[in-house]
Amino acid sequence: MLSLTLRCGAEYFLDGLLVETILSNLGATDLAAVAASCSSLRRPCEAVAATSLRLLLVRMQTEPVRAELVRGAIARLMLWELIAADCHLWLQADERYLTLAERFGTSYVQACADRSGSGHGAYSHLNGPEFLPDALHGCGVFLFDGAAVLKTRPFTEPIPQPITLMVVAKARGDTTIIDALGTSSSRFELCHGYPTGWHPSPEICITASGHDASPKHSLRGATRGTGEWHIYTAVFDTKRSEIYVDGFCEATGNKSVGSNLLDGLSIGCDHNGIF
Repeated sequence: MLSLTLRCGAEYFLDGLLVETILSNLGATDLAAVAASCSSLRRPCEAVAATSLRLLLVRMQTEPVRAELVRGAIARLMLWELIAADCHLWLQADERYLTLAERFGTSYVQACADRSGSGHGAYSHLNGPEFLPDALHGCGVFLFDGAAVLKTRPFTEPIPQPITLMVVAKARGDTTIIDALGTSSSRFELCHGYPTGWHPSPEICITASGHDASPKHSLRGATRGTGEWHIYTAVFDTKRSEIYVDGFCEATGNKSVGSNLLDGLSIGCDHNGIF
């Protein structure tokens, strides 16, 4: 039972379960407003925010960094709600979100649902990648063999920079991991490629410059394509772009990667279909 005293002096008693049910339907902004308007509801609002935050982090398969823990639950929920809202595309090699075709005992991906809720699922283009269900610490992966491609549908409107792409992948040699949608698209590429001098395993590189010819603008990290698993984080933001590999910043600074927009994604090849 919750006791609530209004400014006029009137006192009310509210059922705690009913209050929790009502508050659980509110987002962080509304919870903050309720908590600010009534001191008796601050603790229930923080408790509901903590529960909502745990559920959101489970859905996004992530954990907050330690620095966040000094914040109250409402402030942390507000931050993660913004992150979730800014997620335009989330593809995961999980059988629950895949449409598969079986051929000679091998599973091939026909479609992968978009877990962000934005409706930007990816579909096989000519040939889909092979699905390996337990290839990485019990998690599934897609195997792109040079002839397999996944593509989204064209975005309703091309997305301007800044854009962050995060990919868990291993690549060997000169390899495009992600690029823009199709042959008419402007380049928007995360790759091991465009080396300054020939090398069998070029460094990680991002570029949103040009179309067909080699890009005039790019940003290059240090990690080479040697067939090891990495978490690649590419921040496309013209002259403020950055490359992170396994959480470590490998490239940043006042160097433009170009200003192209992203009209969709090709996964496993560049936007011209060259592997």
